[in-house]
Amino acid sequence: MTEQKTVLADAVYERLKARIMDQVYPPRERLNIDALAVDLSVSPTPIREALARLSAERLVTFAAFKGYRVSPLLTTAQVEDLMHVRRLIEVDAARLAARRILIPDLITVERLLQQILDESAGVEVGSWSHGYRQFNQLDRQFHEIIVSAAGNQFLLGAYRSLNVHIELGRFYNVFREMDQAETCVEHDAIFQALRARQPDAAADAVERHLHATEDRIFRLIEKYSHPQGSNGARP
Repeated sequence: MTEQKTVLADAVYERLKARIMDQVYPPRERLNIDALAVDLSVSPTPIREALARLSAERLVTFAAFKGYRVSPLLTTAQVEDLMHVRRLIEVDAARLAARRILIPDLITVERLLQQILDESAGVEVGSWSHGYRQFNQLDRQFHEIIVSAAGNQFLLGAYRSLNVHIELGRFYNVFREMDQAETCVEHDAIFQALRARQPDAAADAVERHLHATEDRIFRLIEKYSHPQGSNGARP
């Protein structure tokens, strides 16, 4: 019975998350637990559990006596700030990882590199669940294992707390035109530097990749943004 409850809770969480990422529930929309339970044909309990998990991921917010709401999209300035902090962490982590990374982790990085290449070649973004989620998860794993290989748990904890890939994943609808071939070339440069045990080259490759990623994100957000976004500012 406990296992069934866990499976149900996970399924409800994934469905709600997909609807938030697809903006079926738009930014700032109030989420009523009872209404969601009726809509998904479940009891309120797995809804509450799912919303608690989504709150931990900062996809929803909770206020006493007001309940849950979908979190607003990051503003352009917030995306810029997020990428700035990401560079502070990942560039230093890559430098450390080039000295400390173990062979099994290098093998995992190489495997992820190939999976990302395969995924980017065939991905057609139609929705979060059908087209972008898998690429997003592979990219997260690629970057996170490099931070982990730095051997500093505080650095890894700080990186995970940023929730980078979910925050940026909410803009997936504009990423359909992003040149993933460039991303794959940049990822390969990072891997080659790590494999060669070259700290400065690894740090430089990560910095160039993150700057290029930021440029691509801003170009696409600018292309698809409107004078007034759903959260009162250009997304």
